[in-house]
Amino acid sequence: MNRTLLVTASLAALLAAAPALGERERGPSTPAERRKAVEVTRRLEREPLARRAAADRRWLLQWIVEIPDIQVRGCSGPLDPLAEDDGNRFGKILYVQSVFGMAVFQIEHPRSADDWLAVQTAGVESVLRTYRSLLRARPQARWDELDALLAAQRRGRLPALLEEAMEGCDEPAGPAPGDAI
Repeated sequence: MNRTLLVTASLAALLAAAPALGERERGPSTPAERRKAVEVTRRLEREPLARRAAADRRWLLQWIVEIPDIQVRGCSGPLDPLAEDDGNRFGKILYVQSVFGMAVFQIEHPRSADDWLAVQTAGVESVLRTYRSLLRARPQARWDELDALLAAQRRGRLPALLEEAMEGCDEPAGPAPGDAI
């Protein structure tokens, strides 16, 4: 299975856990929803295993799928192994965090929403913040792939590494979360 198909299938599986979409289309996100999305994303980065974290993830994922004004696109890259985790190291939680980070970047930087590298980098940075928080609570949840990304981030090389590893992400073929349902 090629990597893009794997990422699409993994994202589809994660989105299948989101509540079913309503029959009618909704309008663009509201300022209050965008504020809540930023707040919830940052809380998940700090407390990925909190009691309400699963409900927060469901709300965020459903909201991202439903709104027409923020488009998060999947892309094959260094986070792919996370989507294949059996749950022992919280890979799927970390993987979906990238979607939240990308959405928040677009909220906070609307003029850069079309900069695929900036959006993808923001998603990975959100994963890395979440990973550091997760390791404080569960040191056994270590990922070599994320440790390598942390090292690249410390050296100031994360965007360059992602640009190389995610070659082709700027092509419009990647699925949006809503496309997977």
